[in-house]
Amino acid sequence: MALPTRAGRGDIVLMVNWAGTGTTFTNFCGASGITLTLNNEIQSENVGDCLDWTLPVVVVKEYGAQNASATINGTWAAENNDDVLLWALEQKKLPVRIHFVNAAVGKIEYLDGVAMLASTDISDIGNVTGAKVSRALQIEFDGPLTPELAVA
Repeated sequence: MALPTRAGRGDIVLMVNWAGTGTTFTNFCGASGITLTLNNEIQSENVGDCLDWTLPVVVVKEYGAQNASATINGTWAAENNDDVLLWALEQKKLPVRIHFVNAAVGKIEYLDGVAMLASTDISDIGNVTGAKVSRALQIEFDGPLTPELAVA
């Protein structure tokens, strides 16, 4: 029996280029759960046979537009609070990278894209239970994600 190689914390990391230029990416501080979503639009069309109009109509499908997004949940972190707030307030488009840390040579190591911050929530402000303040972000990628292969 062959079991799958699984990933844990630190094996897949979301990184942001807070400067918006250059090649410096920083791990997103405070994240406790990140969900990456890739959605492919599927366009459907009913098509009838050209020669025999008595045959049943068939459904032909094609890919349409692709959309990528990510949700970040975690603890509010002072280390990136200003960066996150300015990303939202100034409506910046920032380079974001998903890093598959243990990617083998020739396999996808990075997914790169430019992301917009759709929303950020800061929760548990002023709570009376002693819970830490939490943060949630919803980001939308502007355009496709670009894969980059691992090299030796």
